[in-house]
Amino acid sequence: MSQDIAGILINERANHRSRSLYDWTQINFAYHNNRIEGSMLSLGQTAQLYRATAFNHDSNDIIEMQNHFRLFDYVLDSIDEPLTLDYIKKLHGILKQGTISRRGTQEVIGDFKHKNNVIGQLQTVNTVPADQVPDQLAHLLKLWNKQRQTELSDYAAFHYGFERIHPFSDGNGRIGRMLLFKERCRNRVIPFILADEDRPFYIRGLREFKRTPGYLIDTFGNAMDQYAYAFEQVYGNYLQKQRNQNKPKQPRR
Repeated sequence: MSQDIAGILINERANHRSRSLYDWTQINFAYHNNRIEGSMLSLGQTAQLYRATAFNHDSNDIIEMQNHFRLFDYVLDSIDEPLTLDYIKKLHGILKQGTISRRGTQEVIGDFKHKNNVIGQLQTVNTVPADQVPDQLAHLLKLWNKQRQTELSDYAAFHYGFERIHPFSDGNGRIGRMLLFKERCRNRVIPFILADEDRPFYIRGLREFKRTPGYLIDTFGNAMDQYAYAFEQVYGNYLQKQRNQNKPKQPRR
């Protein structure tokens, strides 16, 4: 079932629609995507930041939350662009602009990591050495861009591949999950937002993917159902009508 969710979100943004799916997506995506990585801001505080016209850059949590709003808009505006190394670097530069290293060392912003590290959700898995990142990521993207992807298993395999490569010094999870949302929209299938409360299942899915890919696929499926529900809260039974319209017509007797 083809759905132009990005087109709907862009239209809502342009028309400043109140109680829109766009606003809901901006707030919930920024909150959950950052919260999974340790942000201490609440959902209410995220909503306040989203509606603020000015704010103090006094913590990485605030900076990265505001950056995430900008990042999501950029992704919407470039939804049909194929994934390239430069495009992904651009996303990272937006997310991490103005941030301060949490590790007391210089972090690379808008470019791939310059040294080997094993951090984030895949800390029990050997990630790709820094000097191999460009070639391995380019290979992953080449395979991905070859055809239209619709199955959740395709997205799970792609996400695992991206997180295993671990191209950046920080922000890999957030960029990887943003790519999932973008590519679901680009391929006109229902996107999803991974919730912080599902973090244990998400981490298990990544760590066990080679042995049991179903863990990550099921986590994605649950998140997709939640986004479809949020969509229907705004647009009623629009999705069901579309499903019915796309069903093959029965021949007359």
